[in-house]
Amino acid sequence: MKLKEKNREEYVLSSGKGNAGRLPIPIGMIISAVIGYLSAGTRIGGSGVPLCPAAAAAFSPWNGFAAFAGAAVYMFINNTVTSSVTEIIAMPAVMISKAFVSAVTGKKLSPRVCGALSASAYVICGIIASFSGKIRAAVVFALIFRGIICGAAAYLYVKSEYAAQDGTIFSRENRFVLSAVYVLAVCILCGADIGILNAGRAVGMFAAMLAAYRSGSGSGSAAAALTMFAAGAASPDFLISAPIPVCAALVSGYFRRNGKPAASAAFLLSGLAGALIYGLPADSIGLLADMSAAAVLFCLLPDRLFRKLFSGEPAAAGTASAAAVQYKERLRFAAAAVADVRNSFAAAAEVLSEKETQPDISAQVCRKVCENCRSSAFCGESAEGRIENYFRSTEKLLEAKGSVSVNELHRSLDICPRRELLAETFNTEFFRRNVEKRLSDTSRCMREIASEQLESAEKMLEHLSLGADVFPFCDEEMSCAVNRIISSAGAADPRSALFTDYNGRVYIECFYEGTLNISERELTVKLSVAADRELAEPEIFRPGKTARLCFHEQENFAAEIGSAKTAGSDEASGDLGAVFRDGLGNLSIMLSDGMGSGARAAAESCMTVSAAVRMIKAGLGAEAAIRLVNILLLTKSPEECFSTVDLFTVNLFTGKAEFIKLGAAQTFIKSCGTIKTIESRTNPVGIVGSVETDSRSVRLDDGDEVVMMTDGICEECFPEVRELILSMGVTAQDCAERIIGIAERGMENDPCRRDDKTVYAVRLHKI
Repeated sequence: MKLKEKNREEYVLSSGKGNAGRLPIPIGMIISAVIGYLSAGTRIGGSGVPLCPAAAAAFSPWNGFAAFAGAAVYMFINNTVTSSVTEIIAMPAVMISKAFVSAVTGKKLSPRVCGALSASAYVICGIIASFSGKIRAAVVFALIFRGIICGAAAYLYVKSEYAAQDGTIFSRENRFVLSAVYVLAVCILCGADIGILNAGRAVGMFAAMLAAYRSGSGSGSAAAALTMFAAGAASPDFLISAPIPVCAALVSGYFRRNGKPAASAAFLLSGLAGALIYGLPADSIGLLADMSAAAVLFCLLPDRLFRKLFSGEPAAAGTASAAAVQYKERLRFAAAAVADVRNSFAAAAEVLSEKETQPDISAQVCRKVCENCRSSAFCGESAEGRIENYFRSTEKLLEAKGSVSVNELHRSLDICPRRELLAETFNTEFFRRNVEKRLSDTSRCMREIASEQLESAEKMLEHLSLGADVFPFCDEEMSCAVNRIISSAGAADPRSALFTDYNGRVYIECFYEGTLNISERELTVKLSVAADRELAEPEIFRPGKTARLCFHEQENFAAEIGSAKTAGSDEASGDLGAVFRDGLGNLSIMLSDGMGSGARAAAESCMTVSAAVRMIKAGLGAEAAIRLVNILLLTKSPEECFSTVDLFTVNLFTGKAEFIKLGAAQTFIKSCGTIKTIESRTNPVGIVGSVETDSRSVRLDDGDEVVMMTDGICEECFPEVRELILSMGVTAQDCAERIIGIAERGMENDPCRRDDKTVYAVRLHKI
């Protein structure tokens, strides 16, 4: 693990590594030139649209220059320079304004800013180009309308580019952006004809077949509909035969289980049948030619080339998807059943607890002794009078001492013939009430623990059911290949699965017995080749005989972690921290502070951290793990035993961070040059039978930092801690050590500050 972290930090901090995975500059410039050439000739609704300046907003300077050259070549060849003066001067204007604003702000421009710059630059350049003639209101309105189109296209281009870099291009949030960019791409390609073939429509048909094969008939039909919509926008004649490819993609999806040749044949035959039923419209020959070219290309290209693009369930999945959905629903149903039992149990316990009343000792003594006394008629007092005037004072004395003697009864009872029996009965009833109270308290505590156990089971089942939502697609074909590779590596009885999430990222999970006969790095290389992905080295968990092996792709962020600690008045520190991963791209840090200091506090924090970490790494979920730890601490010993919980988890793919704090000290977060703090609003674990987990989330980005600490860092140090976190050029390790130094300063003159101190500093770096 340390070697892995070190390699990742070196990868981030070394120069020149930020461009890993990008296209070489010459190839990128050639592609940009082709895009510029085709964009210059794009027409929507019969007229040209300003897509060239929009593309310039998404390109780097070199690629933007190439796109400008490609657009200029098209204009010169087709003699449209005069009518495209605005586009010619708008492209360099967009690139220059983008570079200037980025240099001034020192930040990467957002898609909205890029869209606004593109629209503004286009309108201004259009007004400048119109100075040679008379500027009319109609011209200005036309420029504003085209500028809005240019800005919207630039926003979509930049948004999709950033989403592709973050690996979220296929997420649900970006579906509209992806669909809009797809429509624009088909419109651009529709301007290129190769004989009777139309490039835009052929590529669109290929995408429709691919979507139908990977994700089903619905996705294929949607892709075909978008394709024909885009083709119709470029040329209204294409709309005549629009229903044919939509129906063909729908039919192709039903045959995807039979393999690519069967799906392709179903696509072509359905298209031909549709053309015949439709009466062979004028464009049917060209459409069938485009569909044939797409089908041939689909069959020839290997599946691994576009597995990265479509995260859907593959054709060979069989009934695995239905089984996964059924398993998820079964877990959710079980969680709902446990919740129903817990609520019913709580309601019944509340009713029973209302009926539990403490006995009135004085009334009990009066009933047992005085009612049967032959001299009660000569006492001169009623039963109520005796209780209030004589017995209440004795009861108070009994509460204070625990027992009473004959001589300690009220003076008015000196003439009572049953004084000895009164004292004996008082002591007996007090003892019986205390026994009943202890039983009631024990029962109440057991009810709280049982309720906490039920709730932890409910949270555990809910967390396990979320796996089917996070990783909805399982590639059965690749899972079998992974299983063979891991089996050849020496694993006994491996059970492997390859999943993809909605963003197309690959995750591999395997359970096996025995040990591997090759190194983790060798196994990673083999699986990377098989999955056609760059996988990170695995996480291995082995709580017993069975091991769990988890692979995933290289994350988008690397974490630089620094830690420092010092003990208080005792040699043993009551603080304990742990850094661990769950094998799904999440990095977690748990920090716990045991009650007090010394060996006992160390045992409490060790028990808290070790138990919680093992359960979280086993996949039970943080909330369920914390509730179970709370039960363990409650039942650990009759003496009071509690510790704080401070859990920080960040997803290194997305930067989303979650904080769970129970009685923990403040956490500092540096984001966008400002400091935010998160404080605990709940009690530590081990105090009450039911804990309330306080969870909060933030989104972290490149250079953001999180500093966790125990309460040994007093509030007097916080101003200096803030300045230190905001200072530049301080590593995470230096930050943690210097915070300890700030807290230790002057400690010898203040005994109250001699507490255990632990600090963790985490800084994210974008890879």
